[in-house]
Amino acid sequence: MLSWLVDPWTWGAWMWRGMLSVTLVAVACAVLGVFLYLRRMSLVADALAHVALPGIVAAFLISGSLSAPVMLFGAALTGLLATVGIETLSRRPNIRPDAAIGIVFTAMFAAGVILLSTRVQDAHIDTHCLLFGDVLGVSDRSIWLLAFVTPLVLVLVAVFYRWLSASSFDPGFAKSLGIPVAAVHYGLMTAVSLTTVASFEAVGAILVIALIIVPAATAHRLSDRLHLMLAFAVAHGVVSATVGMYVAIWIDSSAAGAIVVTGGLIYAAVFLFGPRHGLVFSPGRHCGQGLGPEASSINALEG
Repeated sequence: MLSWLVDPWTWGAWMWRGMLSVTLVAVACAVLGVFLYLRRMSLVADALAHVALPGIVAAFLISGSLSAPVMLFGAALTGLLATVGIETLSRRPNIRPDAAIGIVFTAMFAAGVILLSTRVQDAHIDTHCLLFGDVLGVSDRSIWLLAFVTPLVLVLVAVFYRWLSASSFDPGFAKSLGIPVAAVHYGLMTAVSLTTVASFEAVGAILVIALIIVPAATAHRLSDRLHLMLAFAVAHGVVSATVGMYVAIWIDSSAAGAIVVTGGLIYAAVFLFGPRHGLVFSPGRHCGQGLGPEASSINALEG
């Protein structure tokens, strides 16, 4: 058993490089995912992960470069445009929010695919890597990019923690306190866009969505306190990333896929056997309590 855990580290530098990169991805995605979850905006992560592609392509067409700052700027700009578009459509009386998300992100993603196939054939943009990732072959550029983005996200969340928590739980109350709710919202969307771009090479645009949503959903099954939700979400992300990496190595499968499946199994275990809301240990005991963001908002504001 010990050899199964130790041997991969002796096979080459790719093991620690992959583990480092996927851990950085998991931490950043888990923290941002909690705030998206509490805002009932988990599916926005799906949209922002996809609309980053046209941002990268457009930035390349304008600058002729695929450097990290260019990619981040392009993704952040299209992420903000997508957020504005979704909110604009959602305010219309005959358009549902989920439909607005689907309309905006599919249209923008399709535009990125068209530009990619017609205008930038020589850009060497690996669409398979963008969509599915390659954590076992991650480049130095991606590691450095993650090493910059993840600490930045953590610092910004720590600095604006009270603003984020108040505006996530009760935007009206937060606004009455003088908190710039709109600025916080767009800042959060920008952080999600930057994180998804930084995570592309490691886990891809599709699977990064699960690393944002699943840890937050799991954490909320375990606690209604925001600080505990953040801790549980990060723990979920790191454990699923670590176990998933080992699973991928020993069964020779996609690392990103193994990580996400592991995270899903952890959620299933918590859903069934969780000490507070698990179906097996507490069936019906907490019915209607603590299962929605409203319960978290009450507990967090009281704390």
